[in-house]
Amino acid sequence: MRVSVILLVALIQGAFFALLVLLLVVNRARRMLRSRRTTAAANRVSEPLQKWVVGAGTATDLASALRRLPERDALDQLTTHVATKLTPEHLTHLARQLREDRWVRRILSQSTSRLWWRRLDAARLLAVVGSVRDRQLLRSLLADEHAAVQAAASICLTRLGDRATIEHVLDTLHTRPPIVRVFQLRILREVWTHSVPALVERLVPMAPLAKLQVWIALAESLGDSRCLGALLGFRNHPVIEIRISTARALRRYMHPDAESALRTMLKDDDWRVRAQAARGLGALGAAGAIGELSDALLDRAWWVRFRAALALAQLGETGRRSLRTARERVDRYAADMAAMVSGLSDGAVVELAEA
Repeated sequence: MRVSVILLVALIQGAFFALLVLLLVVNRARRMLRSRRTTAAANRVSEPLQKWVVGAGTATDLASALRRLPERDALDQLTTHVATKLTPEHLTHLARQLREDRWVRRILSQSTSRLWWRRLDAARLLAVVGSVRDRQLLRSLLADEHAAVQAAASICLTRLGDRATIEHVLDTLHTRPPIVRVFQLRILREVWTHSVPALVERLVPMAPLAKLQVWIALAESLGDSRCLGALLGFRNHPVIEIRISTARALRRYMHPDAESALRTMLKDDDWRVRAQAARGLGALGAAGAIGELSDALLDRAWWVRFRAALALAQLGETGRRSLRTARERVDRYAADMAAMVSGLSDGAVVELAEA
């Protein structure tokens, strides 16, 4: 009886091992086949693509080469190979050639599929062949429940150049998953000619708080003087988080009004606002704020003292002289902070100030 059990276990283990080996072999064969298909597809597309780029071919030749490929291969080659090598003008011309092709219409029709990867294919393709007439299709993909589809659809904004759609993205930015939000912030920087004026219109104190926080982050990311100038009205905002975001963003606004606002915010009731204000004054090179920053070394919050000391170190020899003087203060916390930061190199100060 015991021998039979041992034999049965051995047979099961052997069968399992054989199936595992078979799976590895099949998977390797499948990957090699896929690699050969991708290489063959790339070779078919490369010649008409190169000829068109140098002026010896046409968009029709390239569209015909894509048309002869299997649907999946055509999509991959168009989105990852062709689109990255063409100028926007060439890409627009190619999109007109491809838009009515059967394989293109079939993939775009999958935008309402129950399978998220098919909706992802539709979003990827729309980023290449999309136009203003696809506004509603784009909005439905931007509202997709899957983050990958939302991110892929966001790329379409660089092609459409549609102010209404960009405003829609701005108004829904706060509802996106964090990874999609970061991706859309990058896209909005690329289409700044539309996103900047739309954002300036929305940066008003009465804006909803959830939206306002995201919009302030976008203004900081864009670094446009019109957007950053609109943030000056938030220096005394009743919500602490808005004042923190504002102080952080104003470090990128190279304007006397920004220095004035940050000097005011250096006296804020919340230590996080004071810390960001000190950081901003250092980034702006606000030599006129050396007195306030020296006083901030006496702040009860360690982080404010640290930011103030770094800011002084960024303000040249005058600021470093104030740090050396502060090492002799009676207040032990101010003296220790001044001693620590004054011993840092200029490179270390810059690195820590940007952290």
